[in-house]
Amino acid sequence: MPENPFENFTRIYDADELIDLAFKKGNSKSASIPSVANHIMKAKRKEVKKIQNVNNYILGQIKRIVQSVPDLDNLHPFYKELSHLLVDNDLLKKNLGKLNGLIPVFQRLLSELIRKINNSGHPNECAAFRRQYYARAASILKQQSKTLIFLEEARRQLKQIPTIDNSLPSIVVAGYPNVGKSSLVKNLSSANPEVCEYPFTTKSIIIGVYRDKTDTKLFQLIDTPGVLDRPMEKRNEIERQAILALRTISNIVLFMIDPTLTCGYSIENQLSLFHEVKENFIDIVDIPWLILINKVDLAREEELKFVKEKLGLKKEDYIEVVAVNNNQKELVDKIIEIINKSGLLALHFKDL
Repeated sequence: MPENPFENFTRIYDADELIDLAFKKGNSKSASIPSVANHIMKAKRKEVKKIQNVNNYILGQIKRIVQSVPDLDNLHPFYKELSHLLVDNDLLKKNLGKLNGLIPVFQRLLSELIRKINNSGHPNECAAFRRQYYARAASILKQQSKTLIFLEEARRQLKQIPTIDNSLPSIVVAGYPNVGKSSLVKNLSSANPEVCEYPFTTKSIIIGVYRDKTDTKLFQLIDTPGVLDRPMEKRNEIERQAILALRTISNIVLFMIDPTLTCGYSIENQLSLFHEVKENFIDIVDIPWLILINKVDLAREEELKFVKEKLGLKKEDYIEVVAVNNNQKELVDKIIEIINKSGLLALHFKDL
């Protein structure tokens, strides 16, 4: 499975940490000084080597950070939308630009102070110029404190983005909390989400991969707590924007309904949410959908009938399931049928 494109986004030290580490590097490697050199030549080489060590370390850190961030304009749409949602890609590029802009500043500073040291006539003066370089280098880095802090916080956010395998069809599971979405994802895939009896306890996107008997990956299931599990007016701006990211990877939507009262939401509310998800998500990207009527082992016949009649469901529009069961062959067969009809990647399906 491809890595999160921000997986290699390297840690950024704050200004004080970076200054401390850089100055330690100043004394880590001594200059190679010929034994015949006089005391002023020895002083010059020693002080030049120190500031070169510091400068090289700082520039190395800057280049390492900038190069560890992927090209934001050429990301897969899912990662582009989600990264923009989390940190604002324009701000990320702006702060990376500020950091990268320090490279010529430090190069000029190094050249200036090396020239002063080489033109110096006394060891004490050489040491004074080295201290001058240290002071100015520290000042430059401290002026970029906000930039360094922003980038480190951005890194922490972006490293948490889930990994999506773009080579597999993506099945998004929607529906109110507690209707059985996590149980279904767990039992159909390699995911092991926390299944809880209380709503709103799952905090991040859950992704699981369904494999056939030969361990071949056929599709991935995505549970999206906080995104497609409540009415639009109850979603905050972040949740609304997250829908944009999900649209870029969705190939099929499974909408799960609990016809019993055990989930804590009325059937009317669940049906209303389905219509809203269909209008604001499914129809916009024109993707196939399937209703999963869960907990049929607990539901009364009149409850099942009410759901089907209210939604005007045809037999091909729904499947009755018990999400906590491990055997979901009928559902898997239906998903594969939809994938094949939709022309999605369906390698190895003929072998099932």
